[in-house]
Amino acid sequence: MTPALVMFITFIIIPVVTGAGLSFFSWHFLDTPEFIGLANIERMIGDEDVWKSLGVTFYFLIIGVIPTIIIGFMLAVLVNAKLPGIGAVRVLYFVPAVLSVAVSGVLWMFIYDPRQGPLAALFRWLGWPEPNLLQNQWLATPALVFMMIWLAQPLVILLYLSGLQRVPADIYDAAALDGASPWRVMWSITWPNVMPTTFVVGVLQIINYASHSLDVAKIMTDGAPLGATQGLALYAYKQAFAFMDAGYASAVALLQLVVIVALVVVGRLSARRVQKQR
Repeated sequence: MTPALVMFITFIIIPVVTGAGLSFFSWHFLDTPEFIGLANIERMIGDEDVWKSLGVTFYFLIIGVIPTIIIGFMLAVLVNAKLPGIGAVRVLYFVPAVLSVAVSGVLWMFIYDPRQGPLAALFRWLGWPEPNLLQNQWLATPALVFMMIWLAQPLVILLYLSGLQRVPADIYDAAALDGASPWRVMWSITWPNVMPTTFVVGVLQIINYASHSLDVAKIMTDGAPLGATQGLALYAYKQAFAFMDAGYASAVALLQLVVIVALVVVGRLSARRVQKQR
């Protein structure tokens, strides 16, 4: 475990600790860091853009995490089934995993293109006006989330497939003898037995939608329109590399870390409560 531990400490722990410490300094990269205490925190409290970005981050989480979990679970059940032609589905669901976020962003920008994209062609065929999703204040974030759901499915499906393999087969045999329908088996047997996997998936997707929305939003919208797709991660990125204010960017990133940890703790407590009720 030593090589992995060294890599984890070098590229995760040290940057996190350094970033948290840097939030108490004023640093513009070319000058010497100056200790300013809680000044960045106080500035952040009065910064309306921070709270707007926090709201966007929660919006990403609310409309992204639960659909990703449900769709991934149902696709995993389908992939795990021994159905004719399921081999093609097993190949297709893994396609997003072999594409980088940059390539995926360009691909989905073409899909969403209001003039030449296939979505616009479909709308024209139906006689509807072409949607300009990425420039619509209300539809831009759902459009990005839809793409992120697509990107997340390979990992989610693999995790659920691993969980499904651990469900005892005799439970399904007993359900078949009792005449349980496939739908009843899915939600009364399969879903409760993969609950530990669901917690892992939920934690990973909270991190994904809170932080990796930076990659998608930076490539596809750069936070537009009117900051509707600018989460905390993208706001911190802009403060660091557009305004050269590394100290304030670290304070915003620290807020994002606190939000992620709080959500994970709440999710853990909720999972324990559900397990006790069972």
